[in-house]
Amino acid sequence: MALRQPLTAKQLAKRIGLTFDECREVVRRLSSHGFLKCLNPEARRSRVYWLTTLGVRFQKKLARENQHALAEHFVPEIDWDLYGSQCYSHRSTIIETLTEPMQPAMIKRRARQHDHSLRLSGNNARDIVRDFRKRGIVQSVEIRKKAHLRYELTEQGKIFQQLLWQAEALV
Repeated sequence: MALRQPLTAKQLAKRIGLTFDECREVVRRLSSHGFLKCLNPEARRSRVYWLTTLGVRFQKKLARENQHALAEHFVPEIDWDLYGSQCYSHRSTIIETLTEPMQPAMIKRRARQHDHSLRLSGNNARDIVRDFRKRGIVQSVEIRKKAHLRYELTEQGKIFQQLLWQAEALV
């Protein structure tokens, strides 16, 4: 019932209150019975899972039986391999932080405010932003009378941001 969008096992574990290992076993069992499928099966880590047709039918049946309102599913047409590769603390926090055009130094400061346990240097933030730019997640923005470029999310980056925000929101 906790699945409203595709999630990694780690995101799902956090959402439903299981340890990562327990959740990974649940995901494995649901996959083997045909309720879940991996959207990025080539990935070695951060696999993203979503309901199969059978899983959606079962979820609706559970909702009816328990008289729960079933929220709308959010499953955009995106590159799930690329999304899965962004579901790591540094990368996902930077995507979540980019709400306006910012320089890497400001991204680092805001990311650390967002997650106090995050160990992120300015160089690391610059490297991640550079990688995001190559992958089409951010784009550079030139602002008049500012010496340095700022970066903002592309449309794909905004979809990733929305998915990450919703993954963190507890049901």
